[in-house]
Amino acid sequence: WYNSTRINLFKMMGDTAAFTVTKENVEDDRALLKTGVIGTGSEVEKQPILDHYIPAHPVDRYTFKKWNTDDWARHNENKFFQSERDRDAAANTREEAKQLMNSTQTRTNATQNEVTERLGERLQNINLWKFELEKTTRDMTAEIEVLVVEKRRLEYAIQATEGPLHIARDCLANRQRRIDYDLVQDAAEKELLKEIELISQVQDTLSRTLQQTKDQLEACKEAKHRLEMDWSDKYSAQHLDSRSVNLKNNRGNIQRKSGKALYNVTESLPGDWQTFTDNNIRLAEQEREASIRLRGVIGSTLSNTSQDLREQADRVQQSLTDRVAETEEATRKLETNLKKTVDEIAQVETMIRNLKDAIWEKDAPNKVAQTRLTNRHQRPNIELCRDEPAHRL
Repeated sequence: WYNSTRINLFKMMGDTAAFTVTKENVEDDRALLKTGVIGTGSEVEKQPILDHYIPAHPVDRYTFKKWNTDDWARHNENKFFQSERDRDAAANTREEAKQLMNSTQTRTNATQNEVTERLGERLQNINLWKFELEKTTRDMTAEIEVLVVEKRRLEYAIQATEGPLHIARDCLANRQRRIDYDLVQDAAEKELLKEIELISQVQDTLSRTLQQTKDQLEACKEAKHRLEMDWSDKYSAQHLDSRSVNLKNNRGNIQRKSGKALYNVTESLPGDWQTFTDNNIRLAEQEREASIRLRGVIGSTLSNTSQDLREQADRVQQSLTDRVAETEEATRKLETNLKKTVDEIAQVETMIRNLKDAIWEKDAPNKVAQTRLTNRHQRPNIELCRDEPAHRL
């Protein structure tokens, strides 16, 4: 059957030379699957049978490439040798893997213990700085409360100056109603003007001090806010680090977090971390010391201004008292002089009445004298003599 089939193939090929599949004209077994066997008139269909590809045509099955027994034996030997080498390599790999697992386990445990120890040290540092922040915050809170009391004292002091100012202005307004020569610029008026000027200066001083107190109060509150924010951050960090310290390989809510083994650009350095808190505490202490100095200034300002106002009020009171005494003395003198003048006027009026009476009383003697003269002017001739009676009349 083989020979007859081969003869038929040759007849079908005609003048074409006989084609024999050899190792020289087929370099790869797979190449035949792509090109097929020349002269069969059929294409190769790739069908996997036992991990190999064979022609689908029955004739092509027998014309497909085959190996001899030596190649088969050599191929097996190569497979045996390769498998032994692969087993040795696998054994070496297993030993290296075991050593690697042991070393990584040791390094992992050591690193984890070191990290746990470092976390514990970190918690101690956080607790230490938390204690310092709490202490500074308490001191700052107490200072703010005291400064608020001083602020209220300043506000009350400014309000208290309004009363004396209104009184001094009312006194000047009332004194402006004096008449004529009593409208004088005496010592009392000068002292009242000084008092008004002093009260205005005191109000300006107290207002500036009050503004400084408000600014210092805001600075203290800002410093306290920074301390509280820093304390809050450290509280959160302490809570998170405490949870991290308590985490174990066999307990705790441990999860795989991808992308976390990277440094964050917003992370701070240990030196910066400590400097940040130290600066917050130092600035808070500076603000507290400034507040203490300001409270001293407030106390001295209130004391000095109160003393100045009291002394000026005493001078005004003394000048007004002296002026009232002078006015009363002048009034008494005027009343005395007025009484004397009234008495003198009464006496003059009495004298005028007496004079009028005397004049009236002299009318009859005047008539007698005039009648006598008239009678004597009637003497005749030589008897009409300018004698002594005539001169008397």
